[in-house]
Amino acid sequence: MKKMDKTLATFIDISHLEYQTYDLLHRKLICSSGFAEKVLGYTKKEFEKLSNNFYQALIHPDDIDRRKEEVEKIINSRLGEVIENTSRFKKSDDSYIWVHTRKTVLERDKKGTPLTICTVAEDITEIIFLENELKEKIKQLYNISWKNSHLLRAPVSTIIGLVNLIEEKEITSQHNIQIFKYVKQTIEKLDMVIHEINEDAK
Repeated sequence: MKKMDKTLATFIDISHLEYQTYDLLHRKLICSSGFAEKVLGYTKKEFEKLSNNFYQALIHPDDIDRRKEEVEKIINSRLGEVIENTSRFKKSDDSYIWVHTRKTVLERDKKGTPLTICTVAEDITEIIFLENELKEKIKQLYNISWKNSHLLRAPVSTIIGLVNLIEEKEITSQHNIQIFKYVKQTIEKLDMVIHEINEDAK
């Protein structure tokens, strides 16, 4: 058992995740694997003090309501249920990082009321930034597709129509007819490419 405890402690030490237990009744931290020092930049005592009332002092103001909902879910959770949440935590330098947590009740009283909870937390700031960047790129692609459909294809169609009209009215010389033939072929190819781009963007 001692070997297992030592192995588990080693896994925790080398992990990029935070493992902690929290006193739900008194709303304060019981123990932490070192997330405060490694990621947030607080000392152990500072982090313990800031843990009061579910880290309300550290949570981004826009995420407070989401954190309150999480607490209610934990209090009313079923045996073995895992509650997940993503919130922004303030670091010691006043910047914020995104933290994803998974919580489950570790101990209950005889009535089934949760007493302590176990949490695994992970810094997912880089993932959130990449996700936002990807959303922005997708938005740009949609804008390109819209421009292809509405801003580019319309002028191309107009040019094709004008070339056809010129051919029908025979208002050009033989030399110009050949030039218009090449122009028409080029525009038709361009129109085909635009159409393919729009199909790929769907």
